[in-house]
Amino acid sequence: MSRGPSFWFDTRVYLAVSAALLLVILFYNQYVAAIGAILLFILYRYGRERHRERQKALSAYLDLMSENVGQAARYALQNLPLAIAIIDATGRLHWHNSVLADWAGAELAAGDSLARFWPDLDLPRLWSKAGLETFHARGKYYQAVYKPLTTPEPDTQPLMIFSITDVTASESVRLKCKGAMPVLAYIQIDNYGDVLKGLGESQRAGILAEVNRRLSEWVGLLEGFLKKYSEDNYIAVFDRHALDAALADKFDILDTVRTIRGGNRIPVTLSIGVAADEPTVAALGQRAQAGLDLALGRGGDQAAVHVGGKVQFYGGKAKAVEKSTRVKARIVAQAIRDIVAGASSVIVMGHANEDYDSLGAALGVVKMASFLGIPARIAVSRPGIAVEKLEELLAEYEEYRSVFLTPAQAEEALGPGTVLFVVDTHRPALVSAPGLLRKAEKTIVIDHHRRAEDFIPNPLLVYLEPSASSTSELVTELIGYFDEQLDLSRIEASALYAGIVVDTKSFSVQTGVRTFDAAAHLRRAGADPKLVRRLFRVDLDTLKRRAEIIHNTETFPGGVVIATYASKIGDQQIAAAQAADMLLSIEGVNVSFVLFPIDDGVAVSARSQGDINVQIILEELGGGGHQTMAGAQLKGASLDEAKRRLIDLVAKYIKESENRETNPSARS
Repeated sequence: MSRGPSFWFDTRVYLAVSAALLLVILFYNQYVAAIGAILLFILYRYGRERHRERQKALSAYLDLMSENVGQAARYALQNLPLAIAIIDATGRLHWHNSVLADWAGAELAAGDSLARFWPDLDLPRLWSKAGLETFHARGKYYQAVYKPLTTPEPDTQPLMIFSITDVTASESVRLKCKGAMPVLAYIQIDNYGDVLKGLGESQRAGILAEVNRRLSEWVGLLEGFLKKYSEDNYIAVFDRHALDAALADKFDILDTVRTIRGGNRIPVTLSIGVAADEPTVAALGQRAQAGLDLALGRGGDQAAVHVGGKVQFYGGKAKAVEKSTRVKARIVAQAIRDIVAGASSVIVMGHANEDYDSLGAALGVVKMASFLGIPARIAVSRPGIAVEKLEELLAEYEEYRSVFLTPAQAEEALGPGTVLFVVDTHRPALVSAPGLLRKAEKTIVIDHHRRAEDFIPNPLLVYLEPSASSTSELVTELIGYFDEQLDLSRIEASALYAGIVVDTKSFSVQTGVRTFDAAAHLRRAGADPKLVRRLFRVDLDTLKRRAEIIHNTETFPGGVVIATYASKIGDQQIAAAQAADMLLSIEGVNVSFVLFPIDDGVAVSARSQGDINVQIILEELGGGGHQTMAGAQLKGASLDEAKRRLIDLVAKYIKESENRETNPSARS
């Protein structure tokens, strides 16, 4: 029927040609031409009537089809198993079909809130976007296809349309398959030697048997499999459902095992590396081993879980145990000597906004390189109080007058044979000159902070000791094994001594036997306490700012104090750190936080007496550090927003700690 108009056009062409032929016939025979004209006229009238009938039939057909399509569309909108809703920015309904009302289980009207029935559908996050979202509500799973509606009037209120399908059947199968996916865990007694030291065979066997029993019970509750493959190492396999249960309990096996103590009263601690959601068993093994290394690098007594493409940490309540042996320090010192001896030059950098620990450790590395005749310089982020004071003292020494470089100068000085040392940090985002990391071919990391998820990529050598008080302590030990003929000058020994003093708060926190051994070695080398006190002196303005910070302090339950400082000045970081230290000296204070503004957000300086792990709290804000001392930076946040987030995190941490303490299974 679609050929009707074209057919009538062709017919008229044929009739026109026939009329032309009749004119020719008329020249020869008028009668025949007259008869032909009559027939031609009849044929024209017949064709025109047929064309009109066809047009009427086509119009009727199209009208019928349009009506059927409209009825089908109305039926689909109202009766097919697809809920449709048009909402505004506040989540209010402007139109919906009957299916949505049936699924919501209530009468819906224009103006009702969709979030009232489906609160798990995160409308603010989806607004003005197009995509697909699966959510759970009222025991069922739904899949929503959403996109903004375009309206011809520019001033019209913006709307979005949601097409929602019930996918409970398929999603339940998917979740069941996901829950049956294998999970691999490597478990290690991370203080095996310390726990069993000095114990008799029966005591050693009793402790190990108790550890085996509690681990077997824990894995048994998870319906998994446990295998011990060495004296202090285990492997466990369970499914994804079991991992969810372990995550919900915050890996309480760490608390359970920590209650086991031998005759020397040292608690047993575990490090666990867990991997899930990997495509192959080989990938599971690699991720689990990486998680175990990460847990050990952060000081042990914790679980590092690779799940959903991210790493989550649990535990970390026990302090890192100081290693009594210095074998590793000797091996690392000799490895550093071999590497530096083959270098064309050495560049050392610490974290941005350098303190005396990073500067003292950097100066110690420069000393080791200079002893071998290798030129060495220090890259600093920007002139600060610590850098300026140390630079003022170094001006008396010819070899150190131009030791500091800006990041741009350091990148220019970086050559093919240059070795880059990174001290007092291992996180790429915190180094003083990030450009050096991308260009350096050989990188050596020396740090005492607990290992974070992000680490400097592809280091040639890593010396990470969370049990050490400071990086200056580690470098002092390395210098002792670097060469017997290496002697420190007064300024070098004093800089390293200042680094230990600043990170131990004058030997009051994170201090062990090796810390005092390193301090004694530096004192014998000429470290001058008077010179160190000179470095730590502050001006009157800084003292006033510190007092103002303490004045703006609020107390919270659990011995928590939070102070804020609204002014943005050059040395607010130093004033904040000092104020956080001073707040701990107040009776009843267990942990202190100081918040202060920076160029692109808010920074937090945290200190703890040890009962509360500030590292775990500030890692939630993208920071890190030690159990008793940590920091973080919140990009784009205001002081009020940062304070609210911090209060919520501290309250959550304290509540979880109290739940673990009152959990009988964790103390049995």
